[in-house]
Amino acid sequence: MSTAPSVDRFRRLARSSPWLWQTIEFRWRVYDGAERHAWIRRPGDLRVEDADGEPIQSAQTTKPFPGAMVGVRGGGWEPMPGRWPSAIDPPRDPDGLVTVVPDEVDVDYDSPFFENYHWVAMLNPVEFADPVHCRDRTGLPVDLTELAVVDHRGRRAWEALAQPTAVYDPRCDCCPLLAGGYDGENDAWIPGPPSRVRLDEETGVCVRIEQGGSLDLDVDIVRVDGTLDDALFVAPRRRLFRR
Repeated sequence: MSTAPSVDRFRRLARSSPWLWQTIEFRWRVYDGAERHAWIRRPGDLRVEDADGEPIQSAQTTKPFPGAMVGVRGGGWEPMPGRWPSAIDPPRDPDGLVTVVPDEVDVDYDSPFFENYHWVAMLNPVEFADPVHCRDRTGLPVDLTELAVVDHRGRRAWEALAQPTAVYDPRCDCCPLLAGGYDGENDAWIPGPPSRVRLDEETGVCVRIEQGGSLDLDVDIVRVDGTLDDALFVAPRRRLFRR
């Protein structure tokens, strides 16, 4: 097993998922204990099934979500056109990992979306590296220690003990990857206890979160960058019942 990555490389991997893979198939469990099976084909195709193989969601998103509202000539506001992450080329280190995520408000990092932003953060765990919304905050959002390279369900993963700080700024306050809560009065994160987290080395996806002996996330990646058939992403037809 190779030498553990540095803290800086762990952060770079946490930034890199949107640019490391095109298709992925995986099974996962979240905090409610439910097991699901998902296929993603970037930029916007998604299929999710339950443990019995019944489809929960199947859709193709053809356009990125619009960006911020901007002023237009003659007055008024309208959303700026959105872009997929693949439309931008962030600066990278010699290993191909992202050093800085461009602060562009028109890039759709959320699609394809499923249920809540915990899903989004699992697939793009940039909150381990940078404040997601308040880029001007000083200090590190997460302290990373005890780094190691481990085997996770037959795949190489980078593990770390992750302690959120007051600067921690998750993708969503309601479903962060790490413990604690947002204090709106003081505009700061009230850190909870540390979590042991893992990032898949090939994809940058967060594949495990363990906090206080409780397993909050467990992802089993089945296949990366394989060919996925269009039929996977066609929404099932509703049955028509006639009296």
